[in-house]
Formats: sequence, C-alpha cells, structure tokens
Amino acid sequence: MFISNGKSSILAWPLSFVLPLVLSLSSCGGVSKSQYVERRNVQMVELVPVAKARSTRALLGGRYEAPRGILTLAVAKELDGELHQFESYDEATVQVKSKAPDPVKFLLTGPFAALSAVLAPQDTGQILQDSKEALVGSELGRRENVVARTGGEGKPLGRQGTSRIPWGGARIQVGLEDAPPREVTADADGNLNVALYELVSDPGTLQNRDSILVRAAVSLNGARTETSITLAQADVAKLRQLTAAYAAEQGRGAARTSDFTAAARHFRLGAELGDADAQMLLANLYRDGRGLPQNHAESLRWMTRAARQGEPAAQLALAELLSSGGGGQRDEVHAYVWASLAAARLGDKQRGRAVSKRDSIARHLGARDLAEAQSLAASFTPASENAVTLAAGPSGGAELQAEPVPPLDPSRIKGTRKPNAVALIIGVEEYQRLPAAQFAARDARVFRDFAVNGLGIAPDRVKLLVGADARLLDIQKALDTWLAPEIRDGATDVYVFFSGHGLASENGRNLYLFPYDGDRALLEKSAIDRAATIDAILKAGAKSLTLFLDTCYSGGTRGNDTLIADIRPVIIRARDGEVPSPAAVLAASRNDQWSSSFAPARHGLFSYYLMHGLMGEADADGDHRITLGELHTYAERHVRREASRRGREQTPVLVGGGDKVLVAW
Repeated sequence: MFISNGKSSILAWPLSFVLPLVLSLSSCGGVSKSQYVERRNVQMVELVPVAKARSTRALLGGRYEAPRGILTLAVAKELDGELHQFESYDEATVQVKSKAPDPVKFLLTGPFAALSAVLAPQDTGQILQDSKEALVGSELGRRENVVARTGGEGKPLGRQGTSRIPWGGARIQVGLEDAPPREVTADADGNLNVALYELVSDPGTLQNRDSILVRAAVSLNGARTETSITLAQADVAKLRQLTAAYAAEQGRGAARTSDFTAAARHFRLGAELGDADAQMLLANLYRDGRGLPQNHAESLRWMTRAARQGEPAAQLALAELLSSGGGGQRDEVHAYVWASLAAARLGDKQRGRAVSKRDSIARHLGARDLAEAQSLAASFTPASENAVTLAAGPSGGAELQAEPVPPLDPSRIKGTRKPNAVALIIGVEEYQRLPAAQFAARDARVFRDFAVNGLGIAPDRVKLLVGADARLLDIQKALDTWLAPEIRDGATDVYVFFSGHGLASENGRNLYLFPYDGDRALLEKSAIDRAATIDAILKAGAKSLTLFLDTCYSGGTRGNDTLIADIRPVIIRARDGEVPSPAAVLAASRNDQWSSSFAPARHGLFSYYLMHGLMGEADADGDHRITLGELHTYAERHVRREASRRGREQTPVLVGGGDKVLVAW
C-alpha cells in the first residue's frame, strides 16, 4: 500500500512478507544434515530363540598374529532347541551432509553459464556444474552405520536344530602357560584382541622355552569352555622381543612421572628378556639408586649386557665406568674397546664425547695394550640376546628342524556332538617318587579341548585329573563314582586319555599306569592295572571304549632316565586278542620301546601328532570323518619319522576298533 506525506509516496511492504523473504535468502546455499534409516539384504533365516532354547553352550575360538603379538578371540553362544523362522536384515542408519539450493547465485550465474556454453563449450564444464549445484543443491558427504538385525515374532518350524549368536560382553580368562590369567571382555559382536605381551609379568614365562601354551576360557551357566593355542619356537622368540620392547616403553613412561619403583620393575622385565635399551636404563637406576637400592656391581653387569648387544650409549657409559673404576672394576683396555665402538656408532651430539674418552684412554695405554684393545674392537660382533636358538636334543646338541612345528589348534574342527559320550583325561608330569614325564600335564590339558571340540563331548561330561589331583585314590574314585554313573547301558561311548609313566610286571604280561603317588617297588598295589580298568568300564555297560595312552612299559621315561636300573624285558607285544571288544587302544609305542617327548612342541611326541591328526590332518580320504584307523596311520607315520631323527625307535600301536569314527564334521 502507499503512504503519503504530502510530498512523496513510500511503498510500504508488510513486515510479515519481508521477514520470511530475508530469512529464506540468508539460508540459500547453506549446509544442512539429515538422517534416515533403511533396511537392506532382507532374507528369512532359521534360528533358535534365546528364550526358548533347550540348552545353551559357549563356543570359543582364536587365532594368533605372531608379528604383532595379538591373539584374536571370538566367543558365541550355541543354542539348542526348536527352530523358528525370522526375518533377517541389515539396518542402515544414513547421515547425509548437503548444501541447499542457492537461487540467488543461480540467477546471477545461470545466464553467464548459458552464454559460455555457446561461445566456449570446451571451457564450460565447471561453470555448468556450479550453476547446477546452485539450482538443485549438492551432497557433500554421507556416513552409514549398518547393524545386523533379526525381527518378527518367529514362526515355529516344528523341528530341532542349533544356531549361534555372538556373545557380546563375555568375560574371558586368558593366560600363558600356568601364569595367572587375566580377564578381558568381548565387544558387542563377541570379538576381542588381546596383546599377549601385556600379559607377561614374569620373564620366566618366556625364557628357555621352545613353545608356549596360550589358554582362553569362558564360563556359561556353570560350564567352562576352554581353547588353547600352542606358539611354536619362532613365535615365542618374537613374543619375547615384543614383550621386552613393551616393558622398556612402560618403564620410560613411569620414569617420566618419577615413579622409579614402577620403572625399575618394567625395566627389569625387559632387561631379563634381552632388550638392550631396558638393560641400560636398569643399569642407570642401579647406578643412581632410584627405584631400587644403589648397587654399582649390578649397574656394571647390566650395562655390560647392553653393550655386548651393540647399544652404543651403553658402550660409552661402560667405557666411562671401566676407565674410572666406578663399578668396582678398572680395566682401561676394555674401556678403550667400548669407547671405540661407541665413537663409531653414536650420533654427532655424543660422538665427540666418545672420541675424547677413547683418545684420553689411549694416552695411558702402552703400545702392546693399545694394539690388543684395537684388535678387540675390530673383531667385535654384537650378540643379540633375542636371537632364536635351536632346542637341545637328547645328546645335548641342537635338534635340526627342517620346518617350524605347526601349533595345535583345538578349535579348528567342531565335531558332531555326542550327548552320551564321556571322557576321563589324566596327565601326570611331576611324580612323588618317579622321574618327571615331560609335558604330560600339557598333553592332558590340551587334549581336553580336543575332546570338547573335535570329539564333540559336552564339557560337563569331561573330567580332567592333572598332577597331584591324579593320585591312585583320585583315579579310582573318578572311575567308580564319576565315570560309572555317567555310563548308560549300551549307549555311552567312553574315552580315556592318559599321559605319564607306565611299567610292565616282571613277567611282562601285565601293564600298569602310574598315578601321581605310584611306587615302582609296589607296582601292583600302587598303580592302575590297564586290563582291569578296561574290564570294569565295559562291565559298567559302555557302548564302546577308546583309550589313548601316551606311555610306555619298557622301563624308560620321556627323558634319559629309566624307571628301573636294568631295562626290564617285555616279551609280549600288543595283540588284538589282548583287548576285549568293543574296546580299542591307541598307544604311543610298542611295549618294548620308549615313549619320547617332543621339546619343540612341548608335548609328548605321540600326544602332539595324535592331537594334530584330530585337527583334520588325519582325514586321509577327505570325507570329513576321522576313524581310529586313520588317526593311527597318521600318528604312526609322523612319530616314527621324528623318533628316528632323534636316534630312537617309536611306533604307535592300535589294538582293535580301527573302523570306529572318532570325529565327524
């Protein structure tokens, strides 16, 4: 409308029209964010509902990445019950960042873009693109978060089955060898990565070992599920390096906050495991008395170890100690050697100091001493404490290995479940009155994982007796009050695994297994009669009985000791008629041979290849089934070869039951 003041007329725009126009123009070309949700990959799946599961068990698997020292674990719940049909889909939440249309810019640039297209079409690409974006807007970026979902009520299908779901938030115990385990928590998808070098607090865990057993366990509804991975020699050496470097870094972090007690603890771990930097830093703490009592002798010892590995800063510090006698020892010849080596490798900032020290020492040395020192410096070769060494064999020499020992992985094969099967597993390594049976306890612990995973036996139907828990009374009690009640007449497959010592009677006709408190002088009264044990289990109504025995009866041990002064002659070898049907025995060796240990794998030689065969390697015909006969063939071939390389004879023996299927998947 018009407003007149007598001289001029002013066009007055209503405020209600002007304000929105201004605001809309101000938002032209602005950036905005939007979000929407969509379903993708919709399909029908068959699952057992959690609330209606008849039974639930935990599944735990892992793999090890040696270069990084990372153990990757995955944990899930296996549900057993009636299957239901559900709708499965991926739910995608999409966030879009976009630029709004700019009509003002389009009005200004549109005509110019059209004119350019006529006059210079070859140069108008970007101009036209800018004009188009001004007209319709543009997308600046998007971010998607995709989550797998299962929806619907679930339609009952009227048949039984199993399904698996990730177990998010599961608490898993992870440990190395017999060291106290650490509890870690899985993420929402049931996955987690564990840095094994963070688990080591005792250097003895990694020292003088050719292999390491890594164990992981999780408990569900009172049942414990375990898995284990054996790290071979090269993997142990790499883990030692990673742990040492990690400890040194942790020590430096503690020192930066003046927590020298913690720094000393970390530096000591790294130093014991061979990290030269940690050794030098520990020497400095001993020298200065920070975090531990001042001790110049210890400072000299650790500085020397670091210098011998070629650490130039340690070499210079050692030269200064030896030239001054500050460590309680004065040796100018070797002080010159270390100063010369440091001067050759240090950077410019410290090299001058090393050269000055070297030349100062040289002025005090006679011609003969100087020549000796120069010769020693020229012939010096760093000696890494983290170098991989070969395992010592029975003769004290090094065992030559053509290839690394493959680690055992009990989780590789998940065999068909055997709800009526039961297993008794015994491993006796340290005895009260007998020589040790090397690695027998490890054999039993790892075989337990194979019994649950490969053989398909429910965890609560597997009993493990190890060490002092495997006394004569303990074993008899397990046979009479635990195993026998678990046997259902004609329906139960029984498995017994024993790793330890055995011995034959004087006439060679009776074979015995030694419990933890067994006494060779009272053989018949203090040991387990093999034949009587087989008879008792069969009389209890077992459908079948399979014994895995990593022992020998010739009086030998896994080392170089013997159970008797003169090897007792055993004149009866295993014959089919010696084991009543339906029992079968797969034994480590003939009765007149020794059963060997296998140091590179830290297992009994037979136990290692027995379990390696159960990983699927013994499936000769590729039918996804392993029979007892196939397992015997596999173990016999590899055990005989490895024993021969060690100057021994060892031939695994199978008596009865070769067609029995042990594992199917």
